[in-house]
Amino acid sequence: MIVVVNEQRLEVDERTTVGALLASLGFPDRGVAVAMGDAVLPRSDWATRLFDGARLEVVTAVQGG
Repeated sequence: MIVVVNEQRLEVDERTTVGALLASLGFPDRGVAVAMGDAVLPRSDWATRLFDGARLEVVTAVQGG
């Protein structure tokens, strides 16, 4: 199935969860925020399975100044 992450189309297995996808893409364990559709997805919901056509926006915190 196809999902879109930060405007990039990706093919994933139908059993893939949000957390597993983030890990496979190399996002860090901390300092990450995810929105699915129009809503922020709390970390407690990262075990949610993705669905065909899901759209995610992922942002990471950056330190510095």
